[in-house]
Amino acid sequence: MKNVLWAFLLLLITTQVRGQVKGLVKMIVQQENGTPLENATVALLKSSDSSLVKFAVAEKSGEILFENIPTGGYFIKISMVNYVLFTSNRFEVSEEKPSIDLLAIRLQKASGNLKEVVVTGRKPFIQKLSDRIVVNVDNSIVNAGSTALEVLERSPGVQIDANDVLSLRGRQGVTIMIDGKTTPMSGTDLVNMLRGMPSGSIESIHIITNPSARYDAAGNSGIIDIRMKKDQRLGYNGTITAGYGQGVFPKANAGTTFNYRNKKTNVFGNYNFGYRENLNHLFLDRNFFSNGVFNGADLKDNYAKMPFKSNNARLGVDFFPTKKTIVGFVLSGNFNHFDRLNNNNSIVINQQKQHSFTFRTKATNDDNFNNVVGNVNFKHTFDTTGKEITADIDYGEYDNNSLSSTSTDYYRLDGTTQQPSYILKGDQAGKLLLRTAKIDFVQPLKKGAKFEAGIKSSYVSSDNDAKFFDLSSGTPQNDINKTNRFFYKEYNNAGYFTFSREYKKFNIQAGLRGEQTNVSTHQVKGEIKWDSGYFQLFPSAFFNYNIKKDQTIGLSVSRRIDRPGYSQLNPFLFLIDVSTYATGNPALLPELTWSYELSYTLKSLNFTLGYSHTKDVSNIAIVRFRDVFPNIPSDENVTVQIPVNLTTSDYVGLTVAAPVRINKWWNMINNGSLYYNHFNGSLANTQLDKGKPAFDLSSNNTFTLGKGWTTELNGNFSSGGQYGFMVFEKQWGIATGVQKSLWKNKATIRLNMTDIFWTNLPKATITYNNYIERWHAERETRVANISFTYRFGKNTVAAARRRTTASEEERRRAGN
Repeated sequence: MKNVLWAFLLLLITTQVRGQVKGLVKMIVQQENGTPLENATVALLKSSDSSLVKFAVAEKSGEILFENIPTGGYFIKISMVNYVLFTSNRFEVSEEKPSIDLLAIRLQKASGNLKEVVVTGRKPFIQKLSDRIVVNVDNSIVNAGSTALEVLERSPGVQIDANDVLSLRGRQGVTIMIDGKTTPMSGTDLVNMLRGMPSGSIESIHIITNPSARYDAAGNSGIIDIRMKKDQRLGYNGTITAGYGQGVFPKANAGTTFNYRNKKTNVFGNYNFGYRENLNHLFLDRNFFSNGVFNGADLKDNYAKMPFKSNNARLGVDFFPTKKTIVGFVLSGNFNHFDRLNNNNSIVINQQKQHSFTFRTKATNDDNFNNVVGNVNFKHTFDTTGKEITADIDYGEYDNNSLSSTSTDYYRLDGTTQQPSYILKGDQAGKLLLRTAKIDFVQPLKKGAKFEAGIKSSYVSSDNDAKFFDLSSGTPQNDINKTNRFFYKEYNNAGYFTFSREYKKFNIQAGLRGEQTNVSTHQVKGEIKWDSGYFQLFPSAFFNYNIKKDQTIGLSVSRRIDRPGYSQLNPFLFLIDVSTYATGNPALLPELTWSYELSYTLKSLNFTLGYSHTKDVSNIAIVRFRDVFPNIPSDENVTVQIPVNLTTSDYVGLTVAAPVRINKWWNMINNGSLYYNHFNGSLANTQLDKGKPAFDLSSNNTFTLGKGWTTELNGNFSSGGQYGFMVFEKQWGIATGVQKSLWKNKATIRLNMTDIFWTNLPKATITYNNYIERWHAERETRVANISFTYRFGKNTVAAARRRTTASEEERRRAGN
C-alpha cells in the first residue's frame, strides 16, 4: 500500500496538467502626486465577513497582483506609514468577469507626524467562517494574563471536566493541534501543557467540527487548532509582555516574541515563562450498594494546591532561495515543573449510615514534563495557478519524571490512632519518541477544479517505567502490585486525495483517506504482549450552494477515528489516596464516528444542524475497583478512574452564531448550542441507555469608548449534560475587562476579572447499580489580571505563511 501511494504521488508530481486561473485582482498604489508607493500593504478581504484572504506588498512600480482568487465578493484595505488608511468599495470576481482592475489608487498623506498607521477595523474576538469558528485571542481583553486552557474554556462549545477531559459541543474525542501539529498528549498531561501556555503567545484558535480528508482522521468531535504568533512584518519586530494575576493564589507571566524578515530569510521565535499556583478543591459523596441495599459511604474533602512553572520556547527560520521555494526549520520546546500538595480528609460511613472512622492522606508530587519537537519543512510553488508541493519531517521527544509520596493515617472517631500508617513512594519515568513524515500535493485543474493528494508515515514508541515502594514498616519494600513497565509501538501509514470544484452558484469537495495502523505492546508484569493491525477508509464530502447574495446553504459528511492516547493505554495503577486509583486500559479500542452537518448562513448569521453516530465510544469512567479488577483484592469503598469503551453514542445538535453590531461603539457576538447526547453501553453490572438535552450560551460584548479606551463584558451559561455514566449540572460565569492603548498604539495595558461571582464551577453525579458518586469542585476560575504589552519594530507586512506539519495526530495523543 505504501509503495503504491508513493508511486501514485510521484506520477501526480511529474504529470503536467494545465491549470486555469480562477480570478485576478490588480491595481497600482500611488502617492498623491502619482508616483509609485513601494511597500504599501494591501489586504484582500471577503465582503461577507471581512475575513482575510491574502496579503501583498507593493513592488517598486506600486503594482499589486492577487492571482488564483475564487469567485465571490471582496474589498481591499491599503495601509502605509504616514498615509491615511484606504478602504475600497465592494467588487465581485465572477466567471463572467474573472479579471478586476482597480486601476491607480492614490493614498493621502496623513496630517501631522504620524509614526504608525492605525487600522480602525479589527477582527472580532469570535469569527464564524464557512468551515470553522475562529477565536482571535488578542482581541479579547478578558484573555490577557490567561493560559491557553482558560481561553479554551471560554471558547464556544468547549468544556473541560473534573478529570481534565475536553469536549466540544457536548462530545468528547477532540483533537488538539498547535500550528497544525497534533499534540501527542491528552488527559492530565495535555491539560498541564495548556496550563503552561500563556495566552499572549497565541494568535488564534480554530474550531473545526467537520474536517476534510486532508486532515488526520483523528478527532470524532472535531479539531481545535491553536495558532501561535508569528510576526510577518519586514525588518525586525517583536513584543514584550508581562502580567500578574491574583485568585486564591498568585499567578505571573512574562514573555517576548521576535521576528526578523527580509526578502531571503525570516527568523522568528518566542519565549514565555509562567508561574501559577492553582487550586482544585474537590468534594465527593460516594455511596456503595449491593442489590440495591446501602453498604456504606465515603465523604471526601480533597484540597490540592498545585504550583506550576512553565518555560515555553520556539525558534524557527524560513529560507526563500527563489520566489517559488521555501525551506524552513522549527524547534519548539516546553519545559514544565509541577508540584502538588494534596490533603485529603475522608469520613467512612457504615451500613447504618453512621460515621465509622476517618483517614487522612497527604500526597505530594514533584513532576517534570519536558517536550522538544524539531521540524524540517519544504514548499515549492510551480506556477501562479496554485500548483504546489509541501513536505514535512518531524522528530519529537517527550520526557516525564514523577516522584510521588502518599501517606495515610487512620483515626477512630475520638481522634486516637486506629491502625498503622500506610506510606507509599513512587518513582516514575516515561519517554515517548515520535518520527513522522508527510508530503502534500495540490494540482489545479480546468474550470475551477482542484485535485489534492498526500501521504504520511509515522512511528511512535514509548517506554514507561514505574517503581513503587511500601515504607509503612520503615524499610522500603517493592510493591509488586503497582511496580510495572510498559512498552508501546505504533506504525501508521496514510494516504488521501480530494477533488473540489467551484461553479457559479455552488461548490463541491469529495475526498477519501486510508490509514493502516499496526500496534504492539509489552507489559513486563506478567509478560503480557499484544499485537493488532487494522486498515480503515475515511470518506468525506462537502457541498455549498449560494442561494443568493449573502445567503448560503451547506452540507457535509465525514467518517473519523479517535485512537486512544498513549498514556490511556498504560496499565499502571496510580494511587491518589488509599481508596482511589487511576489507571489506563491497554485493551482500549479506537472509536469510529460518522458525522453529518447541514448549515445555513444569512449575512453574518450562521445555523448548523449536526448529527453523529459513534461506535466503541471512549469514556473516562469512575467506578468501583472490584467491578473492573475482580481478581485483585480490594475493599468495598475503593474506586478507580479508567478509560473504557461504551457501545455507541448518538449526538444531534443545533449551533447558532449571531454577531450583532448594536452601534459604532458596541459590538456583540452571541453563540449558542442546543444538543442531545445518548449513550449505550454496559459497565459495573449497569446497563446504560440514557441521554439528556443540554444547551450552552455565550455572549461577548466589546465597547469602544475612544481615546484608546476599550471595555468588554462576557457571559456564558452551560445547562450541563450526559457524558456516559456522568451527568453534569448547570454552571455560568461573568467576566469583564478594560484596555487602554498607550504611546501611539505601541503599548497596551489591560485589566480584567474572570468569573466575577465564582459560579463557573463543575458539579456532577455518577450513577451505577452498586455505586453513586456526587461531586463538585472549587477552582481558580475567578482571577483578577493586569497585563502590559509593548510592541516594537517596523509595520510593513509580508505575505503570511501558515502550514501544518507531519506529526499532527501523534503529538495530540502523546498527552493522553
